[in-house]
Amino acid sequence: MNNTKNIVIIGGGPAGMAATIEAVRAGAHCTLIDEAPLVGGQVYRQVSGHFQAIEKPLNAEQLRGKRLLAEFKEIAEHIEVLNSTSVLGIWKNHEVLWGSEGASGVINADQLIIASGAYERPVPFPGWTLPGVMTAGGVKSFIKTMHVKPGLRAVVSGAGPLIISTANRLHEIGVEVIAVLESGNPPWSSPSFLNEWTDVEYAKDIADDLAELKRNDIPLLFNHSVFEAHGMDEVSSVTYGPVDFQQWKPLKDQEITIDADLVVLGFGFIPNTELSQLAGCQHEFYNGIGWFVSKDELMQTSVPWILSAGDSSKIGGAVLAEDEGRIAGIRATENLGLISAYDAKNRYEKPLRRIRAFETFRNTINEASAFRKGLLALITPDTLVCRCEEVALSQVKEAIDHGIGDLQSLKLFTRLGMGSCQGRNCAPSMGEYLCHALNRIPEEVGRINPRPPVKPVTLGALAQMAMAEKAIESDSFDAINRGGIQ
Repeated sequence: MNNTKNIVIIGGGPAGMAATIEAVRAGAHCTLIDEAPLVGGQVYRQVSGHFQAIEKPLNAEQLRGKRLLAEFKEIAEHIEVLNSTSVLGIWKNHEVLWGSEGASGVINADQLIIASGAYERPVPFPGWTLPGVMTAGGVKSFIKTMHVKPGLRAVVSGAGPLIISTANRLHEIGVEVIAVLESGNPPWSSPSFLNEWTDVEYAKDIADDLAELKRNDIPLLFNHSVFEAHGMDEVSSVTYGPVDFQQWKPLKDQEITIDADLVVLGFGFIPNTELSQLAGCQHEFYNGIGWFVSKDELMQTSVPWILSAGDSSKIGGAVLAEDEGRIAGIRATENLGLISAYDAKNRYEKPLRRIRAFETFRNTINEASAFRKGLLALITPDTLVCRCEEVALSQVKEAIDHGIGDLQSLKLFTRLGMGSCQGRNCAPSMGEYLCHALNRIPEEVGRINPRPPVKPVTLGALAQMAMAEKAIESDSFDAINRGGIQ
């Protein structure tokens, strides 16, 4: 009943598109599965046909996206694209279960490339569940796809270069940005650092964003963070203040409160690892960022038929993700014997050289913006730490008093992580909290075990599984398992 493809690519962002381009050029039959209605990912998000894009000069990021999308368009007729579709599970017999609105199915992949990207790090604090508190990625989606103002007066808080560009985009559409609060004191803010990395394209983007922020007269406060959002039905005011240099612990005696209706959070990214966990790939922990799938420099994971590229394996941004995707696509076709080892080496020589040159810069950025445990002090006992199941910190403390010692036990004791997001909004912060409270390392605290389906899907979609009737005819007892529901 399975639909067999040479290569299946999960994710239509820079890494997924680049992998597909290279694989098709090498003669592979590919299927690209993406949750968005149009490819591009979060960074190169395309405007829906229901909206008309406003003509304006393109920045460096948009120009890179336009070029990559043009490349993808050239090969699009040679691939199968499943848009608005989620991958629900992966099995060791090369089966990939997908689901979309009203339908589902199984694809058998000779080679699988996971390029599912990353999601933004949630940081709980009093008021973080109020309407008007948004992530930087969510705000950029509003701006890119609909040119909608998500608020009138904004405070942008977080760590890393993303908060700078987000503040500029808000200013561009007419939102008053009161302040940008950078929890750290990052080296990229120094002109000498930027001069040191003139050969890195992303460093120029950071320099341009900083210069634009200064032209826009938006205050940039280092070693500062949001402390609390206030309001009844939505955000009406924000409390913020300085944090200590080492661990970013809030200095509450210096806090101030101002009127604002929008709080934008950008505390970095966490790799999407649910699918690579299900597939049995080995993972590593990067302090302050989280778990990511282990791979070699040719994007090969510990599972021979699975490769990983882009931010789903280690955070590096769109430029690096594209190069990793190209290598993954080339390597997958080499694994299938569609191109020779000599040809493959020639094809991935340039992107591999760029990745090696970028590695030190990536590590520097990640280290500077990595989450610090001092921000955990913002969470009060009645603060919700699991939004889906409405679990408060007091319940987590109660579970610790009863002897739980890891995230999986915490899930069973409190229901934390059992909601629709499957722990994406609560597991990162509570993993850090358990490490701090129990004096344990991340490997001891562990992770919440993913279970298929890893994304919400209706029973109606599973009931409409493609070719399920033939499976029932051939083996009625194994039809469900072969359909991927185990």
